[in-house]
Amino acid sequence: MSFLTDSAVSFLITASALLASPGPATMALAASGAAYGLKRSLMFYSGIMAGLAISISLVASGIFLLIQKIPILAAGLGLISAAYIVLLAWSIARTPPITSTTTVAAPRWNAGFIIGVTNIKAYAVFAALLGGFPLGLPQSWDLAFKIAGCLGICITFDFLWLCSGNHLRRFFIRPRWNRALNISFAMLMISSVAWSLLL
Repeated sequence: MSFLTDSAVSFLITASALLASPGPATMALAASGAAYGLKRSLMFYSGIMAGLAISISLVASGIFLLIQKIPILAAGLGLISAAYIVLLAWSIARTPPITSTTTVAAPRWNAGFIIGVTNIKAYAVFAALLGGFPLGLPQSWDLAFKIAGCLGICITFDFLWLCSGNHLRRFFIRPRWNRALNISFAMLMISSVAWSLLL
């Protein structure tokens, strides 16, 4: 393989490892899929994708560097994201079993957008990926490839996380098991938030 191909493959593998790994947003998607189902979670998923698109645009434009220079702003964004995810975890933990006739509103687009656009971990990962891995391309093409690669990975793997939660839902038809699944996902979401805040 050529240097360009080697660099591109290396970039995509690293980006996949960083962006597809478990985190607050991916856990939120899996939990939403388990609690509300695939179709009812698509707006939440699209909101997260829109938020991530904004965050990678801010990193590419250099605005993220300004955010890093204002610690209180960076901390504020992290706390907003954490608060939304904890609130969502509480909602999912309290979701009635699948067999219940009670209709519970699934997370909306704006909740996903706020999680995506305030995810400080995502900003840091995007900054590392866009700033490293020289591909030997003109700067504009290099940046375009990296942005497209990162967004493609987010779109693909986050959807797979959503589908995995939805798939687990089928095995927890009994109300007690369904409640245990929802509570387990809620605890994983809160744990992932705590872990990301400690990093």
